[in-house]
Amino acid sequence: MEQRQARVVIPDHLSFTDLRLKRPETGKIEFEWDVVKQICESSEGLPIEHLENGLEDNVVGLILGWYLVIRENGGEADPVPEELLAEVMENEAESASRDDESGLT
Repeated sequence: MEQRQARVVIPDHLSFTDLRLKRPETGKIEFEWDVVKQICESSEGLPIEHLENGLEDNVVGLILGWYLVIRENGGEADPVPEELLAEVMENEAESASRDDESGLT
């Protein structure tokens, strides 16, 4: 599988809250695609098709990456991405545990 390097640029006029990120009772993640499109247009090597038509993990990765940068720079916590991060960490821990049990490295 081919991996691509992208240089993600968040336009100065955008803020994380512009995503209007939410997660209703269905568990599905909802956000403003227009914000993601603007990020793709400002970035190098980040085609919108990769996010729109690819795995949900692709766009979630972009959103959580942006959020982590904000948090690292002293930004306020947001419950939706915090919940998503906790789930990602839990899934990674479970995957690592399964790999350890199977003897895979």
